[in-house]
Amino acid sequence: MILRWILALSVTVLSVNGWTCNVIMCDHTNTNNSQIYCGGDILKAVNEAALFKDSKEFVDMPLKFDPETTIADFEAEFNGTETDQIDPVKLQKFVDDHFYPAGHELDECVPAGYSPKPDKLMAIADDNLRDWALNLNNIWSHLCRKVSDNVTLHPELHSLIEVPHEFIIPGGRFREPYYWDAYWIIKGLLASEMYEAAARMLLNYKSYVDRFGFIPNGGRVYYLQRSQPPMYIPMIYEFYEATKNITFVQKLLDSAEAELNFWDTHRTVDVSFQHGDYKLYQYNSASNVPRPESFKEDMATANATSRQSCDLWSNIASAAESGLDFSTRWFADKQSLETIETKQIVPVDLNSFICWNLEILTFLYEYVGMDTVKADQYRQRYITHRRNLQKVFFNETEGAWLDYNIREKGHNPTFYASLAAPLFTNCYEKLDSNKAGQIYDFFKRNDAFNFTSGVPQSTLKNSAQQWDFPNGWANVNHMIIEGFRKSNSPQMQEEAFALATKWVRGNYRVFHTTQHMYEKYNVVGAIPQAGAGGEYNVQEGFGWTNGVILDLLVTYADRISVSDGDKTAAAAGAYISSGLGLIALMIPMFIRA
Repeated sequence: MILRWILALSVTVLSVNGWTCNVIMCDHTNTNNSQIYCGGDILKAVNEAALFKDSKEFVDMPLKFDPETTIADFEAEFNGTETDQIDPVKLQKFVDDHFYPAGHELDECVPAGYSPKPDKLMAIADDNLRDWALNLNNIWSHLCRKVSDNVTLHPELHSLIEVPHEFIIPGGRFREPYYWDAYWIIKGLLASEMYEAAARMLLNYKSYVDRFGFIPNGGRVYYLQRSQPPMYIPMIYEFYEATKNITFVQKLLDSAEAELNFWDTHRTVDVSFQHGDYKLYQYNSASNVPRPESFKEDMATANATSRQSCDLWSNIASAAESGLDFSTRWFADKQSLETIETKQIVPVDLNSFICWNLEILTFLYEYVGMDTVKADQYRQRYITHRRNLQKVFFNETEGAWLDYNIREKGHNPTFYASLAAPLFTNCYEKLDSNKAGQIYDFFKRNDAFNFTSGVPQSTLKNSAQQWDFPNGWANVNHMIIEGFRKSNSPQMQEEAFALATKWVRGNYRVFHTTQHMYEKYNVVGAIPQAGAGGEYNVQEGFGWTNGVILDLLVTYADRISVSDGDKTAAAAGAYISSGLGLIALMIPMFIRA
């Protein structure tokens, strides 16, 4: 039975519109349950029957029995019936009998080093913002999870990948660790002085590198064919800057190099531009089947076009690797997902992150690893890559860094907020004091600063994608703010403070209206609200949003404040919340009466 099951993994295929695709998100080389969580008839049948509103719900459900038994029971129960012909009622019973609810494999926890009143947060001058920061500090305990013992004993029963320590989840449907989210989560933990919690998260990411040779998109087996923006090395740097813990950071250097080697080996592209040849980086997942966590959505996209499905799905997976899933930035026609061409795009932000990785490794090997040979090697790579980034991506006409499109052999002039990434990573010549001003002018020309609560991800309207207008995202707004703050220009540093004030006040208003923090915000209008668009409803929590706010409040602790209008809104929100709570308490009394 086991041999037959393993052999089946190697021939898993999916045919749509005449195209046969066979690179699934996980296989027998990296997990022993891929025919449940990454491919196979059960996954297909559950999604064709639309048993769950959110495709991710099913692939997060732990098995009650081993994969072989589950597959055998499915075959016996439905006896070769075409997956789209299976009775949904019987299928639901099969799922109920063979799977536990999603989240069953995770235990709640209190983050190591938690304190209800950390000194850094108590130093925030504004009373209202200080109280809010302490509220957000408490949310870390609600977002803390650890892998249950059963995952360690029986990994084959779970899509969750075991990690040795507790971690902070983003929130909502995102029940597991994610890669680039963790940079801003760790920034928040450092602001909350939870140094041990941050260290344990770094050890979890080290464990991914040690096991798989890279850090997957998230902590599930169905993410094993793609990564996310490479922020592990910046996480290590931020931890070192906050703690100066040389001994701990030394233990992470080998995994940091291995993580960068993954990008060097699997995510480079040769670009010929203006009589020069350059080695650059792009998002490029090998997977060419529907994403298990978005199976229904990917099938619907394929069925809406005559385009080759394998190529479509591979470009979709590559966009998911970017963390910006989805945005018109990746679409050939700037309108429809069916035209997605992520693999034709060489992104500014990814190459900026790689640039930062190289600079940080130069620093860490010189001052932590005490290895001047390696430090010099990374320094030369950093200088070369920084120069190449300026040559290929900086557009003199626009006065900004722009994505390069391989198919079009030129720049994409459309505004996207993430184009500010080279400022954030300092991947430009430091003596070029005008660079921050040029980027500011580019943003201003594109009306990016015209909104009361932050910078939207793009200014292209009506795309219905979550990484487009009118949504603003905490991590990208943080990159913009930090990019201007770290520049040599006093004027740009003041603009950074103005943008930070906008973002903080907008988040503050929403929190005191809803008592929630969200993954994204609609930044348009006098009163901001939770964002919308994309494949799922807006999620609460929220890890990186909280981390950004706490970092900004600590950075500007002595000068940032809420307006009188914000105070009034907060008071009204508190009144409404308390009123709703009182009503909730009184309802049972009326029922009993």
